[in-house]
Amino acid sequence: MSRNYKTRGVVLGIAAVTGLMLTSGAPARSAATVTISHQMRGCHAWSFNSGPIRPSLSVSVAAGTSLRFTNNDVMPHRLIQTAGPRLRLSHAYMNKMSSSAFATLAQPGIYRFTTKPGEDYSWAKSMHTTGEDHVLHLTVRVT
Repeated sequence: MSRNYKTRGVVLGIAAVTGLMLTSGAPARSAATVTISHQMRGCHAWSFNSGPIRPSLSVSVAAGTSLRFTNNDVMPHRLIQTAGPRLRLSHAYMNKMSSSAFATLAQPGIYRFTTKPGEDYSWAKSMHTTGEDHVLHLTVRVT
């Protein structure tokens, strides 16, 4: 009876090690969020993973990262890739509050993004901002 327990323990140990080896070979997928928000000075800016809010950002992520762009501004934004390895942008026209665009950065390289803002939503016409509207720039270094 003690021999069965030892054999079972060895088999379970081998299975656990094999499982770890199989899963550790797969690339880790991560996710990050870029949020566009309304600002009283400059109209809009964006932040990366709830970090500092700026009109121009430079960030680094691992290959395979999925980016979610969320529009919390008082106007629609169309997300535009201006440089970097070609990728597919899903829902690039964020035409309402809390709408999101998505992109997976599969290849290493430097990706650059901007937005083309639309007109303020009708309910937000009374919101006033000071200064020129910011032109948003995002540089993502993928390693």
